[in-house]
Amino acid sequence: MSGSVVQAGTVHGGIHLHANTGYPAVPAQLPASRPYFTDRSRELEMLGRLGDAAREQAAVIVISGVGGVGKTSLALAWLHRLAAEFADGQLFADLRGFSAGAPASPGESLGRFLRALGVAPEAVPADLDEQAALFRTLTAGRRLIILLDNAASAAQVRPLLPGHGPSVVAVTSRRRLSGLAVDGASFLPLDPLDETGAVELLDRMLGTGRTAAEPQAVRSLTALCGRLPLALCTSAARLATRGHWRIERLVGELADERRRLAVLGEEDLSVQAVFDVTYRDLPPSAARLYRLMSVHPNGWFGLPAATAAAGTGAADVERDLDVLVDVNLVDADRDGRFRFHDLAHLHARSVAARPEHEPERAEAFHRIVDHYLGMAVAADRAIIPDRWHLGRKYDEPPAVSFPGTPEAIAWVEGELPLLRDLVSDAHGRGLHHETWEMCEALWGVLTFRKHYAIWIETHEMGLASASALGDPVARARMLEALAFARLNLGEFREAERLGRDALALERDAGHSDGVVTALECLGVAQLAQGDVADATETFTRALEACHDVPGDAARHVAMMSRRLGEALVRAGRPGEGAGRLREALAFFTGRGDDYNRARTLRTLSGALAADGRDAEAGAALDEAEEAATRVGARHSLADIHVARARLAARRGDPAAERGHLERAAAVLDELGSYQAREIRERLSELGGP
Repeated sequence: MSGSVVQAGTVHGGIHLHANTGYPAVPAQLPASRPYFTDRSRELEMLGRLGDAAREQAAVIVISGVGGVGKTSLALAWLHRLAAEFADGQLFADLRGFSAGAPASPGESLGRFLRALGVAPEAVPADLDEQAALFRTLTAGRRLIILLDNAASAAQVRPLLPGHGPSVVAVTSRRRLSGLAVDGASFLPLDPLDETGAVELLDRMLGTGRTAAEPQAVRSLTALCGRLPLALCTSAARLATRGHWRIERLVGELADERRRLAVLGEEDLSVQAVFDVTYRDLPPSAARLYRLMSVHPNGWFGLPAATAAAGTGAADVERDLDVLVDVNLVDADRDGRFRFHDLAHLHARSVAARPEHEPERAEAFHRIVDHYLGMAVAADRAIIPDRWHLGRKYDEPPAVSFPGTPEAIAWVEGELPLLRDLVSDAHGRGLHHETWEMCEALWGVLTFRKHYAIWIETHEMGLASASALGDPVARARMLEALAFARLNLGEFREAERLGRDALALERDAGHSDGVVTALECLGVAQLAQGDVADATETFTRALEACHDVPGDAARHVAMMSRRLGEALVRAGRPGEGAGRLREALAFFTGRGDDYNRARTLRTLSGALAADGRDAEAGAALDEAEEAATRVGARHSLADIHVARARLAARRGDPAAERGHLERAAAVLDELGSYQAREIRERLSELGGP
C-alpha cells in the first residue's frame, strides 16, 4: 500500500467511509434478563430506593459478592425494570476483571461507549483522559442506564462514569470497590441465596414434582452448591438432561468431590466441585471442545471459531455446543454466539492445562488464530482492495466474502478487542509469523477508524515478532504502520524516525513496494513539520521508485503524484502541482475511489486558487464535495468548507467565509478534532454575531 490516509498540512484525522456510523441513535446494549432469576426481592427493594436518587443526578451502585452469587443477574433484573424511565439508552461493558484473559482497559470500553453514542470511530480521542471527558460531555443531562459488569478495581470504573445528570450506573465486582465512595457510590454486598430461595430456584428448573419427591436431597444439594445460583443452575441443568437420575445420586458425587477439593475456600469449593463433576460426565467430544475453547482469549465466540478450534465438522461442533449449553457450562446468546461464564472459562483452562492435554491445546490455539487471521485478511481485502501485502493468507482464496466495505469494517471493529488479545497471545506463544500478519491485516481498519491505542499496542508486538524472526521486510512493514499511527497523533519527529528506519530496511532487502511506502511516510512527516523542500524531494524519489515496483504500479504512482502535487503547491509551484494532481485524479476517477478523488480535488482547488483561477477552484470543490458526501468522508468535507472559506475571503465576502468556517467547525467539533479550535479563533477575528 502506498496510501495512508494521513493528509499532511491540513487534516491528520481519518476517513469516515459512511455518514451513518452503524450504531442506533439510542443504544440498547443491556443483555437479556436471566430466565431463572429467583428470590432477590429484598435486594431489588434496596436497589429501587438507591435508584430513586437517579431522577435528579447520576446514581452509582456497586453490587459485590463472590463469583457465581448472581450479581449480574440481579443487576439485569433491576435495570430492565428501570429501562422505560431512561429513554436515552442503555450501555453495557464486560470489564473482564476476573476472566481468563486480560481485563478490559478503560479506553477499550470508552471507545465502544462513544461509538454507541454516535461519535465517529475516527473521532474517538487516543488519550484516555480526553475519552473520559468527551464521554462525560455527551452523557451530561441524559437519562442513561449503564452496566459495568465484572469490574476489577475502582480505577477501571472511574473513567466510565457519566457526566452530571439523571443516569443509573450499576457496577458488579467480586471486590467491594470502596474507592468509588469518593464518587458518590452506594454499595450492596450480595450474599448467597437462603435455603428457601435456593430450593425455589431448583423447583423452577426441575419442576416441583421432582424436587418434592426428594426434599432432603434437594436441601443437601443446595448446601453442597453453597446456595450459589451459578452452581445451582449448573447442577440443575445436569439433572434436567438426565430425567432418570435421582437427585441423591448427584448429591453423592458432589459430596465426594468436595472432600477431594477440601483445600479450597467454601465458595470456590462449591463451584469447582460442580464444574468438575459436570465436566467428568460430558461425552468425550463435548469435553474435548470444552478444553479446546478454553484457549479462546475472551470466551465469546461463534460456531465458526469453535469449528476451527475443534478441527472437525460444524454439525458435530454444534451438537457438542448444545451439550455444553444444556449443562450450563456455556451460555448461548440470541445472536448465535456463545459465552463462557468467567468461572467456567477458568475451570476449562485449568483442565486443559493438564500435561496430557497440552499438545491439543497448542494445536487448537493455532487453529483459532488461523481462523481469525483468515477472516481479518478477507475483511482487509474488502476495505482496501488495491494495497500490496506480505502475509501468506493474501495468496489464498478468501475465507469469507464480505458484501462490501461497511460490512468488513463492522466485522473487524466488532472483534477488535479479541483480535488485539489474539495478537498478544500469539506473540506470547511464539507464533511470530501470525502475530505480524494479523497486524498487517488490521492496518486498513486501524488506519480508517483511528483506534490508536490498539494500533500502537498490536504493531509494537508485531514489530517484536518480526524482529524475533529476523525478517527485515516484515519489520519494515510494522515500522511503516507505526509511523503512520504517530503521524495521525501529531508525533511527526517520531514518525520521521520510524520512516527512516523502515526505508533503510526496505532498501537493504531490495523490496521496491516497501521503499515507496517508506518514502511516502517520510515525506508526509517532513511536510507536516513544514520541511516543504525536503518533502518535495522525498516524494519525487518515491515517484521514481514506483518504476522499480514489479507488476501494476499504477496505484503507487497515483498516490505519490498526489503527495508530490500537494508538496509542490505548498512550495509555491501551483502549476506543476496541478499537473501532478490531475494525473492522480485520472487514476482515482477511473477506479471509482471517491475518497482519494475528493482529497485530490480539494488540493487541486488550492493549486488553481493560487494561480488566480478561482472559478475553476470553486468547481473543483463542488466535485470534491459530491465525492466526499458519497463516502461520508467528513474530515474531507470540513477541509472543503475551509477551502471555500479561503475563496470567499479572496473575493471579499466575509459572510460567506464565516458560514463555511462555521460549518467546518461544526463537523470538526463533532469529530473531536483539535482543528476546530483554530477555526474558532479565525471566527473570533472575523467578529460579527
